[in-house]
This record gives sequence, C-alpha cells and structure tokens, in this order.
Amino acid sequence: MSAIAASIALAPFENLSGDPSQDVLALGFVEDVASALSRFGAIEVVYPQAFAAASPGRSGSDPTANASNLLRGSVRRAGDVIRIAVQLLDTHTGRQLWADRHDVTAGTLFAVQDQIAEQIASALKIGVDRSRLRAAQRAPLSSLDTYDCWLRGFECLKRGTVEADAEARTYFERALEADPSYGRAYAGLSLSHFNEWSCQAWQKWDETERLAYDHASRAAALDDADPMVQVVLGRILLYRRRFDEAAFHVDRALSLNPNDTDVLVHGALCRAYLGDGESALALGTKAMRLHPGFPPYYTAPVGLALFVLGRDAEVLAAGSQTPISTFVDIPAFLAASCALAGDLDRARFYLKEFLSQLGDRIIYGRAPDPGEPLRWLLHVNPFRRAQDIDRLEQGLRLAGLEEDPDESRPEAVARPVAQDPNVARFRREGAVWSLEFDGLSVQLTHQKGFSDLARLLDRPGVDVHCLELADRPAETTGTALQLDERARREIQARARELQHDIDQTEAAHDLAQAERAREELDQIVELLSGALGLGGRSRALGSAAERARSAVTWRIRSGVKKIAKAHPQLGRHLENAVRTGTFCIYQPERPVEWRF
Repeated sequence: MSAIAASIALAPFENLSGDPSQDVLALGFVEDVASALSRFGAIEVVYPQAFAAASPGRSGSDPTANASNLLRGSVRRAGDVIRIAVQLLDTHTGRQLWADRHDVTAGTLFAVQDQIAEQIASALKIGVDRSRLRAAQRAPLSSLDTYDCWLRGFECLKRGTVEADAEARTYFERALEADPSYGRAYAGLSLSHFNEWSCQAWQKWDETERLAYDHASRAAALDDADPMVQVVLGRILLYRRRFDEAAFHVDRALSLNPNDTDVLVHGALCRAYLGDGESALALGTKAMRLHPGFPPYYTAPVGLALFVLGRDAEVLAAGSQTPISTFVDIPAFLAASCALAGDLDRARFYLKEFLSQLGDRIIYGRAPDPGEPLRWLLHVNPFRRAQDIDRLEQGLRLAGLEEDPDESRPEAVARPVAQDPNVARFRREGAVWSLEFDGLSVQLTHQKGFSDLARLLDRPGVDVHCLELADRPAETTGTALQLDERARREIQARARELQHDIDQTEAAHDLAQAERAREELDQIVELLSGALGLGGRSRALGSAAERARSAVTWRIRSGVKKIAKAHPQLGRHLENAVRTGTFCIYQPERPVEWRF
C-alpha cells in the first residue's frame, strides 16, 4: 500500500509572449514551483528537466509515463502585465482537475514570484488531497492505500468529537496494519488522543495524555523528516509545558515544509502560546492565503496571535469569522479583548456565552467553583509567558468574571506550620479547607474537588469508582440491560486477558496492537461500571454515567491545580499520586499519614 498521494510531472512552462527574453522567466518559474512542491513528502515530483532529456519516439522516455498527473503552465506578457496560468491534468484521462492564474505587474514580479510559486504548490497539494479524499470516501476500508487512510482519519479529526476521534483511529490503525513504519499514522493516533486529553474526555485524562505523547514520539522515531509528525510532537510537548523542546520541533516542522497549510496552522498556534505573536500572525495569515477555501478554525490561531500582541480590535474582527461554538474558549478571549478595548457590554455578553458553554460541555451543568473557569482556560491554553496569562486574567476580571476569594486571602499562601511537620492534614473547616503537608500549611476556600480528593486520600491504594465520588445511586429501574452472574464472570475474564495482552504488546513496542486491546478493555470497563452497582450488584446501564465521570475527573484536576498554585509541594505530590478515570486512586510513592 502506498503512502504517496500523487506523482506529478511538471512540463516546462510555455512562453506565449513571442518574446524570447521571457524564456528565462518561464523556466525559472516552473523550477520554483517544483521546488515548493517537493516539500510535500507525499507528492513525487518529475522535474521539468526530464522533458528536455526525453527523446521523441524512444520507448520509456516519456516523463509522464509513470506520473498520475501532469502540470502545464504558461507565461504571457502584455505590456506591463505578466499572466501566469497553470492547469493540472489527469495523465490517464486527460481531464483537467484544477486550474489557476495570477496577474502581476512586471515591476513587482520578482517580489512576489516565490509567493506565487508557494501558492500554486499548496493549492496543488490541497486539490490532490481533496480529489483523493472524495474517491477514498466511496471505497471500502480494506481497499484504501495508507495515504487514503491518513486522509480519511484526518478528516474525522476535524469534526472534534469523541466519536469522530474513535472513527479516525480505525483508519490510522488500518494504515499501520499495511505499513507498520508509516509514522504519519502514529501522528494521527496522537492527535486523536490529544483531542480527548486536552478538552473532551476528562474521565480518561491520564490514559489519553500518555497515549498522545507515546504515539507522537513513536511517529518521530519512525520519520523525523515528516513536518506533520514534527508539529504534532511539538504541540504535545507544548501542552506538557516543555516549552524549549516544543519550540524545537515546531521550528523543524516549518523548516521542512513552510507551505503545508495544516502545518502552518498548528505552527501558528504553538508560536502564539510560546509568546511569538508576530511570527504566529504571519504563519496563520500565510495559511489562509495559501488555502483560499480554508475552514473556519484557521482563524483561531490568528485571533490568538492578535490577542498576544494586544491588538484587541483586530481580535474581534478575527473572532467574527469563527463560530463561537467551535471551541469553548473562543468567547472567553473575545470577552477579554472587548473588556480591554473598553466595550464592557459586549464583554459581558461573551463572558456569559463562555460560562454557558463551559457548563454545558465541560462541567455538565453544575455551577463552577470560584476561580475554576480561569483554571480551565489556563489548562487548555499553555501560555509560556506570564504577561499573556496576566492579560487574559485582567480582561476577564474587567468583563465580570468572579474572582477566586483565595487570591486576596493571606491564608491562601503556604506557610511553615507550628505543629509537627511530619503530620499531613486535609481537613474541611466550614467554608475553607486546612491543608498541611511537608511542613507547610495553607487554607483554601471549599470546592467540590477537595471533597473528592479527601475521599481518595482516606483510602490509599484503593480504586474508587467515579460514580461513587459523584454520589450517583445504583438505580435498577426501567427495562434497560442488566448483566447476569455468568456474563459478569466472562466479561471480567476477558478484561484480565486484555490487560495481559496490553502488557505484552507494550513490552514488545507494538503500540498499534496495544491500542486495539486497550480500547476493547475500555469498552469492557465502561460496560461493567455501568452494569454494576457500587456494592457489586447488577444495575441498569445509564447514559448519564459518562457525564458524571467526566465531571468528577475535571473537578479533581481543577482542585489539584488550585492546590499546586498555593502549595507547590502538595500539588506535585497529588499530581504524581492521584490517577483519574473510570476508577480513581490515590497511590503515593511513600506512605503518608493523613488526618482529616
């Protein structure tokens, strides 16, 4: 199975001017297009020199014989205007697949020649991908080439849902079955888990974060010259706050192919988070220029770059091009920019929209704890510079975002304790929690995640079901499916087999097989956790369980983040010792005697 999207033969461009002096321009321009096109690793380029070397009538000398497409072009000068026209043909049918033309004045040609060549190359790649995707969508999975699998999987990722991410993985795994060394398929797997880790499936936080990183690292090990692989790894490292490493991989991706619009969009977003607003703006603007029919989410990195640069009026213009429901955090940035620009009415409107989306899609209907919306925003937006964080916080405060009362309480700063420094406490005292660890004490305002943490700390090493933390009853009403004892035993036995398979395949570095086993195991755990009551009794499966698990996982994570800001030592301890998922557990490296 092939990982090549197309083989394109570039015929020498014709000089239609009748002026021999334009021959050099025609020759030089097609060379520029060939050079720009060769940056796309999935496209094989037959250079125009092959046409000059071909001998008429000699068998095997036709440069288009093994090419799927032929690019023809022409240069025509009329007065002070030079017209460059190109068309892409199917070599087998002669059908025109794509055409474009550019008119420039002679005086500006050399200033824009490279830009036009880049635009033609990028448009060619987009056109080839679009044509292949249409064909692949009509074909059965078993007949797809590896590159077709990549296209279909990547198209699924753009839908931005957990279901679409799971569908995307079927295509990437199919590509790896055909070619285990296809690094881009691992990059696709990484992106599918990144989508869930960063913003969707909080209940699988630890697992999806690890898988996103593992697959990205595997992709880079297999193919360190693929710009998409490099930019995906850079983005994963950015969210791990490994900023220098992230910048290295993003820079490498952009040097490998500065004309791939998907790479440019990812690169623009990363550069904005790294604090380089000017570069981010240039990359995002270039992506939109090279992709005239760009999807709406292309404007998001441009808006973020403008926010980092403090150009709030332009943030609002960029934001108007992206539906505010595309990403939960878009209305938050619009609220901050409106407030900083002095438009408080619009700021309050966007803030209300942000809090509504946060409630519906992230915390599932409950009222957010004070400070929680900002903590979530800073989690999903990994800014490197403190000044960018401060700017976002200032704008949201002006817009009316409720302040965390602990921000102004002196007790919310960790201080040495007068009591035994070896004693650890996690105790609620009315509206505040008193936390003591490693000789330091802090008092923080109550939030639900602290209650969840206290229940975990009280039972170290014990798996606690998320539904127990969510205080969901084990209802058995209705006619929904229940499991009998035999079915439960069979499913549990299969779960043990799958866990053994995962251990074996991970040890053998067979990540694709391990991923398939892990997904089946996840489905079994979901079935068991839905069909069993908290005491092990069978109960009806409930559709609300998924929402409860997501809500519990996020509020635990939010609580840990708040603790880490006020008491870094305790925050690090909890980050390392607490695991969330269908089952949550507190498993410290060394025993800690907690008092409640």
